[in-house]
Amino acid sequence: MKHFNTSNTPIRLIGIISMAFLITLMGCYPDEPEYVEEYDIAYSNYSPDFSFSDSYTYSLPAGVLAIDDNRDPEDPPEFIDDVFGNTILERIRENLNAEGWTEVSEDANPDLIILPSAFETEFLYFYNPDYWCWYYSCWGWWYPGYFPGYVSGFKTGTVFIQMADPNGVENDDVPVVWVGALNGLLQGSNNNTIGRIERNLDQVFSQPPFD
Repeated sequence: MKHFNTSNTPIRLIGIISMAFLITLMGCYPDEPEYVEEYDIAYSNYSPDFSFSDSYTYSLPAGVLAIDDNRDPEDPPEFIDDVFGNTILERIRENLNAEGWTEVSEDANPDLIILPSAFETEFLYFYNPDYWCWYYSCWGWWYPGYFPGYVSGFKTGTVFIQMADPNGVENDDVPVVWVGALNGLLQGSNNNTIGRIERNLDQVFSQPPFD
């Protein structure tokens, strides 16, 4: 498993650099890996202007959103299998609670909104914010200090987590203060996949700013 954090990457370059970085890593195996977990990459990035050392309330949706760029974001939401979705949500919850954060309902004005999703296509060229209109609010997004809004080259089954600050909305755009990406995670046998979900989520939450 490879793990990376790019918190010092210059503003506006991060979207191009980080995704190109992932694509490059996907092609860095001269021989075919024997096990699917050898493809695992735990990537994270965050806003340098947001204080992660404070204690926050947060909300999580009931499922992990399935993203397919062939589906209209205005269609009813679809979710990945609960076998994996519940594992992802519970591991996110455990890691955030370990930071001293507290989960609340989305109706309780949480400090942060956690948006976990998984890609159902091999290549997703633009992650549309409208996929989340059903859950909290139909905002646009902006990334203070980094810009991972455009993604290209993620493998099918990649888990993508965004942490949005609903109190920092400017011009109807909500700041996403942290992102985590686990490349191609939802592949392989069920038992193996669940173990990889747990290990990779623990890894991404052990990287800055959470280390």
